[in-house]
Amino acid sequence: MARRSKPERVLGPYRHYRKWRVLLVSAGGAKTVADYEDEAKARQVVRSLRRELAKGGERTVLEAREKYEMYMRDDKGNKLRSIAATTWRLGIFFHEDDLLLDELTPERCRGYYDALRTRPRPKTKRPLAVDSHRNILAEAKSFLGWCVGKRWLARNPLDEVVGVGKRRHGKAQLRIDEARRWQAKALEFADQGEAGAVAAMMSLVMGMRASEIVSRVVRDLDDEGRLLWIPETKTEAGRRTLPVPEFLQPYLRQIAKGKGPADSLFGRHWRDWPREWVQRICRAAKVPVVTAHGMRGLHGTLAVERGATTHVVAQALGHESETTARESYISREAITGADQRRVLTVLAGGRSSSGNETKNFVTAEPRVRKNRSDLVELNGIEPSAS
Repeated sequence: MARRSKPERVLGPYRHYRKWRVLLVSAGGAKTVADYEDEAKARQVVRSLRRELAKGGERTVLEAREKYEMYMRDDKGNKLRSIAATTWRLGIFFHEDDLLLDELTPERCRGYYDALRTRPRPKTKRPLAVDSHRNILAEAKSFLGWCVGKRWLARNPLDEVVGVGKRRHGKAQLRIDEARRWQAKALEFADQGEAGAVAAMMSLVMGMRASEIVSRVVRDLDDEGRLLWIPETKTEAGRRTLPVPEFLQPYLRQIAKGKGPADSLFGRHWRDWPREWVQRICRAAKVPVVTAHGMRGLHGTLAVERGATTHVVAQALGHESETTARESYISREAITGADQRRVLTVLAGGRSSSGNETKNFVTAEPRVRKNRSDLVELNGIEPSAS
């Protein structure tokens, strides 16, 4: 079987003694060598040559990424935030934009992944978490798979690259006493006019995703602040309407005041904004630092502890599958305890909490303490006096 000839390509720049070498390799294998005193000049030459080659039908990684972005927007109908997140992930994985697609060999792509998972982040000086680099790898595989479908690549060079490390199901959660202290501190910030504290509390008392919080517009806050609409979200099951706990309503009405119906409720923020506020409050309350995702999980755990079924929890959290709620959000101890209570209830002649129940554990009207109106019951757990 005849070996497929490689297209004309540019290699380098490489360090060669005290200069930087650039190679232009023809389709037949002939090489043209050029040496440059300055690395920046050599890289500029490489970019220019690759642009010229791209005009002949070959696409650079950057051009393919731009086409993929258009595909996500026009064909798939992805939301702008989702497209921006995917574009960012592909950008940090495929950092050589001017490279031709045909130059993405399995060896090169494996090197990209190894560098991604071991390279320290600028802020923390620590490598990416396992879930983070494996998610980026999955996005990169999907992108190259799309390129194969467009016949820009003969095969996906990432097919043989396997994610390293064990994924974590769920995030660390606060204990009940810690959650009470966190909630009290969050209310202090909210009383000072900090909208971020209100957003952080929504992850705990309403079980909302961080992306759902920052994506809300003013018209989503309905019925004088009693309801919050989530018409578009990560999953079909995520499209829901959530009752707003009574103590949060005045804060949200104040945040929405003076804004137009289509204006962003909290202003323009990236989805890590609720996490940053959750963690800021954790530090101020002197409790373990957790994430907004962990607060969403605590919401589910407390609900199950108070007798709600995982089916109801999954509905409230916007999951299509009850398994997702069980594996990633609700602590095993809470599930076991709730299962035991339901079994004992049935054995005693009562009725268990079936999956057909539609009562939402956060919809019940919260009981406000008479001696302090701004400290309210947290999913059936009355805060301790401060």
